[in-house]
Amino acid sequence: MPRTKKFDKTEVLAAAASIFQQKGYNGTSMDEVLRATGLSRSSLYDSFGDKHNLYIQSLEYYKQNNQALSDKIEEKPVNGLQKIDFLFKNVVDHLIAHPDDNGCLLVNAAAEMSKQCFKTQQVICNNKDEVQELLTGWLNDAQSRNILKLSKPTKNYSQFLYNTLLGLRVMSQSGATKQELNNVVKVTIDSLN
Repeated sequence: MPRTKKFDKTEVLAAAASIFQQKGYNGTSMDEVLRATGLSRSSLYDSFGDKHNLYIQSLEYYKQNNQALSDKIEEKPVNGLQKIDFLFKNVVDHLIAHPDDNGCLLVNAAAEMSKQCFKTQQVICNNKDEVQELLTGWLNDAQSRNILKLSKPTKNYSQFLYNTLLGLRVMSQSGATKQELNNVVKVTIDSLN
């Protein structure tokens, strides 16, 4: 009777997300996946099906980890505009603290795989919708408190804010300094007033 190797699924998904973030899906060999996760080939196939299914699950894991920051911000007893400002500043701080990261796994996946893989596209679109819905809620809160007076529907602004968040992640990969990233955040927040 074969022995079943025990492993922590969260640790495997974190390791897989990290290697896919650094090298992309197509740039990551199966041997690199096995080394990064510590799984044997049979354990990977038994538990995740194949490299592609592991990739999709690691995208979901990465998305949920990013959502944890938004959930913490959501709980803060501050207005919606302050929550947006806090989110942007946290993103900049993370980008500066992790200069060796190869960008955001979700942004990278959108560029590399979303046109080739429907499942990847679904994860990316679900993330976009969830983030925009959160931002819309924060904008609505700021409007209801008379902190903001927006001339267009809040959904339009949430799309702009989402695009700017993605742009910050891409901009950091081109060597942008913290000051440059903060300048983008300031102009973005100022454009809401």
